[in-house]
Amino acid sequence: MKVMISILVFLLASVSALMACPACKDSYTKGGQNAAVGDAYSLSVMVMLAVPITILTIAIVMIARRLRQHPNSIA
Repeated sequence: MKVMISILVFLLASVSALMACPACKDSYTKGGQNAAVGDAYSLSVMVMLAVPITILTIAIVMIARRLRQHPNSIA
C-alpha cells in the first residue's frame, strides 16, 4: 500500500515534466508563441465532450417525461 501511495505522489509531483515536447508545453502556456493553437485545441475538446453529454441529457429527460405522462404504456 505504501508503494502505491509513493508512486501516486511521485506521478502527481512530476506532472509538469511529462510534457511531450517544448512545442506542446508552449502551446498550453498562456502568452506563449503557440498559445492560440493550444486554446483552440482545448476549446475543440470541450465542445466534443459537451455535445454527446448534451444529447444524452436531452434524450434521458425526454424519456423520463414520457414515462411520467404514460407510466403503463411500456409493454
